Amino acid sequence: MSRILVPTLAFVVGLLALAILAWIVPTHLRGGTAEALDVLSDAPPFTLTDHLDRQVHSGDFRGKVVVANFIYTSCRDICPLLSARMALLQGRLRDEALLGRDVQLLSFSVDPERDTPAVLRAYADRYGADPAVWRFLTGGEEYIQPLIIDGFHLGVQALPPDTGRATVPHEPEHGQGAYDVMHSGRFVLIDRDWRIRAYYGENELDPDRVVAHIRRLLS
Repeated sequence: MSRILVPTLAFVVGLLALAILAWIVPTHLRGGTAEALDVLSDAPPFTLTDHLDRQVHSGDFRGKVVVANFIYTSCRDICPLLSARMALLQGRLRDEALLGRDVQLLSFSVDPERDTPAVLRAYADRYGADPAVWRFLTGGEEYIQPLIIDGFHLGVQALPPDTGRATVPHEPEHGQGAYDVMHSGRFVLIDRDWRIRAYYGENELDPDRVVAHIRRLLS
């Protein structure tokens, strides 16, 4: 019985923690609308490693519009949907001749301990990610969490290991048991001056709408 109750309780506590975090985000960040494309805050600086083991600096993307999301490769919940939607956006931006020259896609791992560059590379291949324009980023665990929470104003929390959980395909081994990471499913739109201009929920990444917003930021 305890093996069932403990993960369930941890899941509920995780949800509550993320809800509290969303509430304590400053009002001007919660109040901005994607349609207005107000400047919500500066996007955070970072130095990370991508899925091809290349060092990546936030300054590399100044002058481009960036769409970012947050995933991990062993996620059994929303991450496959988030990555599929990013892949759809990649195709649409390529059709619009915007990708690469003007727009960059970034996926930050919220589970850097397991998501090494090699693991991220295999994951990127599954979604047809073009390594020149869609980069999967990882770094030290002590660095990633404050980057997401304090920098992007989004939630992330690792849940306690569930030693009774069965391994699923493509899931890396880790210690004495697998664990899950509670995290935001939101996408972030960043302008060419490295400022956050919009957040999209996991069900709000409509390619037509996002392309229109990107064109507005590029004009």
